[in-house]
Amino acid sequence: MKKTLSEFSSSPALFFAGALLTCLVLVPVLSFSQQKDYLFYVKTHCDNLITYGKDVYGTEKSRMLASVIDSRDMSVPKSKVPPTEGTRESDRAVGGSNYYHDVETIRIFDDLSKLTGDPKYKSAGEDYTRDFIKICQNPYTGLLGWGEHLYYNFFNETIMEGDLDRPGTMFTHEFIENTPPWPYLWNIDSAAVRKAITGVRGHFRSPVTQSFLFNRHARWNKVEKPEYRGLEQYQDGGQAWIKHSGLYCYSFSFLYNKNRNPEWKRWAEGSGNLYWNYRNPKTNLIVSCIDDPRPTGKNSSLTSTALLCYYLLKASAINPEFAGFRQQAELMFKAAEKYSWDPNQNSYYALVDLDGKPVGTEVIPVIATGYGVADMLLFGSVAAYFYKVTGDKAYLAMVKQVADIVVDHTWPDKFVVNSLASNLQFSLDAYEILGDKRMYEKARKLAEIGIQTLWSGKLFLREPKDPYYEAKLGTNALVAGFLRLHYLEKNNPAAASLSRWSL
Repeated sequence: MKKTLSEFSSSPALFFAGALLTCLVLVPVLSFSQQKDYLFYVKTHCDNLITYGKDVYGTEKSRMLASVIDSRDMSVPKSKVPPTEGTRESDRAVGGSNYYHDVETIRIFDDLSKLTGDPKYKSAGEDYTRDFIKICQNPYTGLLGWGEHLYYNFFNETIMEGDLDRPGTMFTHEFIENTPPWPYLWNIDSAAVRKAITGVRGHFRSPVTQSFLFNRHARWNKVEKPEYRGLEQYQDGGQAWIKHSGLYCYSFSFLYNKNRNPEWKRWAEGSGNLYWNYRNPKTNLIVSCIDDPRPTGKNSSLTSTALLCYYLLKASAINPEFAGFRQQAELMFKAAEKYSWDPNQNSYYALVDLDGKPVGTEVIPVIATGYGVADMLLFGSVAAYFYKVTGDKAYLAMVKQVADIVVDHTWPDKFVVNSLASNLQFSLDAYEILGDKRMYEKARKLAEIGIQTLWSGKLFLREPKDPYYEAKLGTNALVAGFLRLHYLEKNNPAAASLSRWSL
């Protein structure tokens, strides 16, 4: 005769036996969950990148790591991966590798080897880098196949834009926001870096330019084409967007510091002073793109100015001869913050004209949930870096202003990983600068959101309820945030410092 559940429950001995069995089953599960600290996620994510992300496709294998992985079977998809909100479908590395997307990954690998004593992470980063330089550097222009548009495709084994279904034809070289990792690359292959930075001149109008006007786009393979001869490999038009001026200045400053060739000092100063020379001297405000008549080009943007000033500040630290970059950067950065702030909206205007008047009423979003839109957190992190370097309390006030806005901001259900990563990184930057424990708790809450909504069990994914890991979208900046939290939990604030983990 079968007993019902109620009959079992009425038996004290059986009730306690069942309760004991439940405890024995559940306690190990709960304990295991609690033992998954921040380092567990960093290490597991990186282990799986190394295991499943390598180029084992086509006839020529490499040790480069895939920019997109399907977490359902841990394969590298060949094509047909839909883009996330705000991402241009052509500017991705589906089916291949874009080293620029992995600047944070390489830094994490180095730290993991130090933390764990396992050399495999550092070796993976160095192997990746060597193959990247060997495969992706154009032998004629010297430019590297990386950045906003270019990548190496594992399946057709070429540098390309787009994907195999819709390949591009322009071979466009363009830097993205992360500071080029020239010091790391130099230690791997100094000759290749010298050639790569020399190739950056291909963005300008001639090799003997006096104006230092440039195009943010250059052709990775331009001189290979028979119709181009001599000076024609250089640019004949505009698109001199602001952040690229700073990126070129940083690059030329780095090379000058290595070989002290005065030609590279000339290029560093020419590109670094370009926007300073185009400023309104009454306000110190600068345009966002020289000779671009569109509102986003001819007006001043706080986030764009912040990026230029950040790169100039970094360039000034390379060599004392470039100290003037710091003075210019501070004046332009403070001016942009001053004229962009709107106390009535408790926010910053998206655009102001060079006289300091707002262009419309649009403000910079606190959090941009898609890719490609600059948010207030970018400005906040740059302000934190300026305070860290200069000690000027004007930057401390800027960080506090952004932190007070961000700390109670409700996190949306729909977002892309880059927005979570930038929020986590700014929260840690602000905690370091302000000592405000609210920002530390904010960072911990954001990390928990990442675990609950983006962790697949093997990798962090690009958005909730999505199967893909995609490096372009700041996924490894999120992982770097987890590593910074680990250092803070282990009472190692120096290792977590923004001076190590800034953009």
